[in-house]
Amino acid sequence: MNPALNIHADARLTAIRYPISLLSGYLRFTAMLRYLAWWLLFEICNFRRLFGRGPGRVQYFAFGANLCPAVMRERRIEACEVRYFTLRDYGLRFDHPAARTGCGYASAEPAAGESVFGLLYTLSERDAARMDFYEMVPIVRRYRRTWVEQDGERLYFYQTNRSTPDLKPTTEYLGYILNCLATHPDADPAYREHLAAIGTETPGGYVASYLGEPPVFNPRWLNRLSRAYHKLSLFLFFNLLRRVSLTAPFIRH
Repeated sequence: MNPALNIHADARLTAIRYPISLLSGYLRFTAMLRYLAWWLLFEICNFRRLFGRGPGRVQYFAFGANLCPAVMRERRIEACEVRYFTLRDYGLRFDHPAARTGCGYASAEPAAGESVFGLLYTLSERDAARMDFYEMVPIVRRYRRTWVEQDGERLYFYQTNRSTPDLKPTTEYLGYILNCLATHPDADPAYREHLAAIGTETPGGYVASYLGEPPVFNPRWLNRLSRAYHKLSLFLFFNLLRRVSLTAPFIRH
């Protein structure tokens, strides 16, 4: 084949691929709109809660930060009923990547013969919908609700969509779990000691992949710009949008 034809063909392919790459990058850049959409829909959920809990009730099994009463109060979610519960044939894993490097949050993964110890909350459907936002289920899709039936109870818990190995909890986060296990009737001392011996991690910088891996660009400087943009967006999300609510402060317990 004529080398000149090859050169022209490569040039045409480059001319096609480059604008497609830019378009893909642009669509990913608009992911910041997902954070804004999260905030707007969360405000709508909070507004509905201002008019009461509503009639519906669901059973939610907590085994992470939501074991802490202070966290529940901060989120202005008050359970109708709380009791200890043990989820069988699942194992506690710290495989859910946090917004900052190196740290992981809890998830329950299928594991025959293992158990996860926690609290079973009876929540109003309106508070359960608000909890979904705190756990990044709608829009951001970091966790998902997983429904199970056990001992005549139909309940759900949050399971990660981003299972990642070699993560460690922060000292504060692990403390929430250990404090609950200290009084949990089913948690034996050996299990508590096992969790207490788990290494912890100090949070690093914000990640660029919270909403998924950023697009890959050519030239490289555009890659650096893309990653910096995603980190800045995540910083603004956690330090502004998640903290500023026009409606949540008016929710009464």
